[in-house]
Amino acid sequence: MNAAALPDYNNLATVFDRSLPLIEPVGSAVVAHIPARPEGANVLDIACGTGEPGLSLARRSPGIQLLGVDAALGMVEIARAKATRENLTNVRFEVMTAENLACADSSMDAVISRFGLLMFGDVEASARQLARVLRVGGHFSVAVWDNASTNTLFSSVVAALRPLVPTELIAPFDSFQLIEAGRHLHGAGLTDAQSEFFSWHYDFHSLEAWWEFVSAPGLFSRQFAVLGEGEKEQVRAAVAAAMAAYRQDNGSYRIPHTCRLWWGQR
Repeated sequence: MNAAALPDYNNLATVFDRSLPLIEPVGSAVVAHIPARPEGANVLDIACGTGEPGLSLARRSPGIQLLGVDAALGMVEIARAKATRENLTNVRFEVMTAENLACADSSMDAVISRFGLLMFGDVEASARQLARVLRVGGHFSVAVWDNASTNTLFSSVVAALRPLVPTELIAPFDSFQLIEAGRHLHGAGLTDAQSEFFSWHYDFHSLEAWWEFVSAPGLFSRQFAVLGEGEKEQVRAAVAAAMAAYRQDNGSYRIPHTCRLWWGQR
């Protein structure tokens, strides 16, 4: 895969918080599947981005010790700044990949992740790492985009970009199709795993609002960078046509999305 086609998650960190209100319901659902943790419990948030949902959990449960990890230093630095600004002394953030966690065996009482884990890279290795660091009796809860088509806005943009950009700039998104997270969890020994679909909406007050979200510097920066103005208008028109079904009478948009939740106990 052409690494130059992948999103630059360090640069993406500076605008990542724009997406947090859209995916907040998923974070709440992930945390809801973790029973209340006792004083001093160690909780790991994998692929934490700029700190969520771990920060929300740490605010609600100040007795826990939260470690948030992400592969992108830019994400970690923003998460650290948030914790410092709020004087959250029960939180720390470190640069780590999901495939190679620098945590001791059985050192975590709970593991959470909202997207990222069990979605990219060596998924099998990530599942093994999750199982390794979770103590016997510990709980896990993760959300995955197991099928790109249920990430409605994302998949519509990829479809619109496909005929207009070089194949190597689409390949990274094509690799994100169907991840059999359950098979990998069971293969790692996490046999007490339950699953359900979770549906919610992305809400935008206008077409211009969702187009600004999509076309601004972010996930698709490298793809939009090779397009001329006319081609960008083609993308906008194609995505607008795909989103027309979700336009409300007042001109706002309620775009349905569905991910999958996996949770259980070791």
